[in-house]
Amino acid sequence: MTIREFQHKCIAFLLPLLAVVAFTACNNGGGEDTVDPFEEKEPQTTLFTNAEVYYMGDDVGEAISDGWLVKLYTDMEMDEMGNLVGPGAVMQLLLNVEYSNEQQPNLAQLAGEYRAQSNSGDFSPNTFVYGYMDYIDLPDGRHERPDATFYASIPEGSTEMDIDLIDDGSLQIIAYADGSYTISGVLVGKQCRKRNFKWSGTIEPKSQVVERVPNSLLTSDLQLTKLEKAYLQDKGDSFYLGNESYRNILIFLAEESISFEWGNPKGSGDLLRLELLVPWETDITEEGVPAGEYPMLTRNADTSFNKESITPFHSISGLPDSFTVPYWSGAWYVKYADGKWGDNYARIDGGMVVVERGEDGSHRVICNLQDCSVPSFAVTADTTISTDRLIIY
Repeated sequence: MTIREFQHKCIAFLLPLLAVVAFTACNNGGGEDTVDPFEEKEPQTTLFTNAEVYYMGDDVGEAISDGWLVKLYTDMEMDEMGNLVGPGAVMQLLLNVEYSNEQQPNLAQLAGEYRAQSNSGDFSPNTFVYGYMDYIDLPDGRHERPDATFYASIPEGSTEMDIDLIDDGSLQIIAYADGSYTISGVLVGKQCRKRNFKWSGTIEPKSQVVERVPNSLLTSDLQLTKLEKAYLQDKGDSFYLGNESYRNILIFLAEESISFEWGNPKGSGDLLRLELLVPWETDITEEGVPAGEYPMLTRNADTSFNKESITPFHSISGLPDSFTVPYWSGAWYVKYADGKWGDNYARIDGGMVVVERGEDGSHRVICNLQDCSVPSFAVTADTTISTDRLIIY
């Protein structure tokens, strides 16, 4: 909804209300026959005192525009976790700015007027990206958070934000000869309230925003010596190749103190998650996991695998930034504490898994793995799981 449509809706609502007020005033028996006009209060302007500006480059990857992220907030204290504590207000602007061939921040290109996208796929210069709610996967669970363009108020003594996702209005960035800037505008979001705002100061653009949760907390090599039981699950054609060329088997190796509820680990202790690719005809309920060597597949830069490499007798490296079911994927080590991720974990990025089979049906699993740290740390294990310590789902 545009600001003009917003105003029209307000007027359409007020006209019948004014008629009722006028009728009452004209029939109040000798009172004044005029009515004070209804006056809309001037929207309050939020004066932001702090700004952070990040250059994100061609984040869309189509050489149409460059992304710039502007974070504005009023003076507030921060708690020990870095969260702003109210009372106060926060505004974030995700701007599409003229494309830079050099892919370097150019403040001269930042100045101008910006309006809302014409649609969610419009990344043309001098537009801002609609606000939306996003999800971030963290070791303590999956969290919802606002992204792109939004306004939020924070109550006194709280870190919780009352979020208004912005999808209309306009803003201006003015550059002055002394090197200072003014960012101001009137934006409207899902709460249908005008957000007048202004900030003035100097801009020191920072590099691309990196707010990544560490994928490994290891500080030294790790040898796992207490993995005493296993949980197996057939994930079938989990990469959707459709050619019956492999079968993906999920394996949890765990301490005795770990239990499983519908495949989800509970309790406290060490846990090693593995995914092994086996021949399609394998039936783990009858045969278990085939003996053999399972070298770990390396992911491409976009976290995918080359299709031709997805074949039996390989293991799957951990998917970056995936911490919770069902997004947890590939090989990970986790130290559990009361059913939650504890103070140590690691995404496994390389190495070898060897499976040996005993005549009694037992599985000996030998792991010589490396985490995703640079340089990497070794994660090793050598455990034999008897058939009575094997859970097959």
